[in-house]
Amino acid sequence: MAAPNIVVKVALDWTPNTIHSGLFLAKASGIYEKHGLEVELLSPGPDYDQTPARRLQDGEVDLAICPSESCIAYQQSGKMQLCAIYAILQRDASAIVSTRLSKISELGNGKVYGSYNARYEDDVVKAMIKADGGNADGVKLERQQGKLSLFTSLKDAKVDATWVFLPWEGVEATLDGVTLHSFRIEDYGIPYGYSPVIAYNASSTKLSEDVLSKFVAATIEGYRQAMDGVDLAVRTLATHCDPPRSEEFLRRSQQAINESYSDGSALGQMSTQRWKTWVDWLHEQGLLGGERVDVERLFKNP
Repeated sequence: MAAPNIVVKVALDWTPNTIHSGLFLAKASGIYEKHGLEVELLSPGPDYDQTPARRLQDGEVDLAICPSESCIAYQQSGKMQLCAIYAILQRDASAIVSTRLSKISELGNGKVYGSYNARYEDDVVKAMIKADGGNADGVKLERQQGKLSLFTSLKDAKVDATWVFLPWEGVEATLDGVTLHSFRIEDYGIPYGYSPVIAYNASSTKLSEDVLSKFVAATIEGYRQAMDGVDLAVRTLATHCDPPRSEEFLRRSQQAINESYSDGSALGQMSTQRWKTWVDWLHEQGLLGGERVDVERLFKNP
């Protein structure tokens, strides 16, 4: 009798979207099953009251999708060794956006930034404002709006700017006829790390190296399918989107994000130099409390 598949629970960083296409394809196409895995993809709660990393820390899940800064923060806190094993995007597909501001420095004129209250987020935004010649201390930080509805808050003029993924909210804005002014952090001298990554708790023995390697190999196959077959990715993801999204929206989103899954390097792989550059910038900004971070413990390529 064959051994049962190993169950692996993954906490998504958002409701299902094209960032996750490869995961859903690997599951629907039987790729995970072929590698002896039964993967469960779990969306955040309606109020996003727990981050994926916190769900991992609490033992609710086996893997968490999160930004690279979560791995840094957990290493510093000592609560868990959060170690990235897969970079979903090789190119940063995010940006600060506004419907009204033409320069990010204008945020420093008492304008409101809708914050997710993520680690280092507000400091990164202030660094962008400063680099653009603005008053970094003049921005008003709004942390009370729901994380899942911040883009709606932007369109409703409750905030003046917020952080989004361009292949999702950017596509939504285009189809809705909303003009967005986008400010990408790389244009302001900030060397952002990988975001998002898939990470596990390296201080736990719950997942073996063999299981991690199988998961990564299967996930690579899933994302390769998404890049090679937009139609298949759209059909697969459409059954999971809540609220539902049109085929046109998902197609445009998938086509846009396919450019970020890979930068010519191997899917999912991470480099020490990119992690180090991001950590060094945070250290130079005084955001790490004077502590040195062991970059080698933040990630591995199984």
